[in-house]
Amino acid sequence: MINVPNIITIIRIMLVPVFLVVFWTFGPHRVFYGMVILSVAGITDIIDGYLARKLHMVTPLGKFLDPLADKLMVISVMTSLFIIGRFPLWLVVLVIIKELVQMTGSVFIVISKHLQVSANFYGKAATIAIYAALFSCAFQITGSSKITVLAGIISVVALCNYALIFFRQRSY
Repeated sequence: MINVPNIITIIRIMLVPVFLVVFWTFGPHRVFYGMVILSVAGITDIIDGYLARKLHMVTPLGKFLDPLADKLMVISVMTSLFIIGRFPLWLVVLVIIKELVQMTGSVFIVISKHLQVSANFYGKAATIAIYAALFSCAFQITGSSKITVLAGIISVVALCNYALIFFRQRSY
């Protein structure tokens, strides 16, 4: 079902190619403008989630599109920053592996168990840590390497928590 939160999420998905075009064509100001677009995407993520819960407009489509929008944007930003030498490859690889494992597990749980998979505290903490790493690396803030390590650790904890949930759902 298409509703206001889902429309906002679709707009967020459309911001991914906008980010890529801006980042790769705006020369010396590309990082700044790209991070503005990431900020807009992050704010709209908060807004659509709030509206969906507050107005009881949570839909299966929204549960699918919302994390997809996040993953597409974060991976696009991380990869772009890596290419220009501002983001570590190990964290790009870690986050991509984490997301692929989580998506695969989610699909398995949804198809085989007919259960919904929802974000939890650890996943939200990992997202916040990754955003902090993206911004600190993009703007080359002192201590950004520590922030990326923290983001990596929190991402691994989130993945382990997700794996624990996955294995609890399996029937042997």
